[in-house]
Amino acid sequence: MKKLLLATLLTAFGADLAAVKSEPNLEKRAEKALVYAGELITAMRAELDRGDLEKIKEHLREFQGGIDLCVDSLDATGKNARRNPKHFKRAEMRMRELNRRLQTFRFDLGVDDRPLLDDVTTHVGKRIDELVNATLRGK
Repeated sequence: MKKLLLATLLTAFGADLAAVKSEPNLEKRAEKALVYAGELITAMRAELDRGDLEKIKEHLREFQGGIDLCVDSLDATGKNARRNPKHFKRAEMRMRELNRRLQTFRFDLGVDDRPLLDDVTTHVGKRIDELVNATLRGK
């Protein structure tokens, strides 16, 4: 039942990053990328229950790609984040939430497997900082 629900969720939000990239509206693409990244954390929890560490690594790469797609899409809008902060702030808050979920997931991993998340959490932190700086300084 849990697998079916997870498969349905991933299908509903785009089964892969390519489906998210096909969204023509850059602001909607950024939002969809974050929704997709959130679904990947849920999928990683299911993989942890099965003990499939390789699948978790794959999901982490996709997660990082989703975060990058979000920030890059917002940058590509050409909007001044200081004058139009709505989507930038939403993305920042959502990315902070995803980073917290990732930190919680870290504690569920075995001690030896926790370093897998170090690079990803650092990268997410840097991308959050980019959004904050864009909002504070503008483009």
